[in-house]
Amino acid sequence: RGGEGEVGPPRTPNPGRVRRFGEPDPPVRAPPVLTGTVKSVSRGPPQEPGWAVVSVLSLHKSGGLELPQPAKGATLRLQLPCRLCPALKKGSSYVLMGRLGADGGALLPPDAFVVPYRPQQQQVLGNLSKRPCRGTP
Repeated sequence: RGGEGEVGPPRTPNPGRVRRFGEPDPPVRAPPVLTGTVKSVSRGPPQEPGWAVVSVLSLHKSGGLELPQPAKGATLRLQLPCRLCPALKKGSSYVLMGRLGADGGALLPPDAFVVPYRPQQQQVLGNLSKRPCRGTP
């Protein structure tokens, strides 16, 4: 038993520091939330992600997204990992809540929150931009 050719149970990697009960969670950054008009959408070949260029109408939560101030009128290039979703139409305005990719660029995954923008939503979105992120210390 325990000879050289035997394979033991798989070893799990060391998780590092273990959090204790009652310890606060590490800070979480809110995802970027913005309102914008789609200027162009390129889907590209099936193996590669697509891209959407959006003209920013207003930035409600930056979520670490680097945009010039004021953000209104700035253009933002969003990576679309899925070629078919979310369905964006050129010339339409949307409320977009995506995330930041590993490279810090804007990413709009298939499960992103995307709804057509209506002017009646402006008050609610304004309140969102004033609310601090609960994940910040």
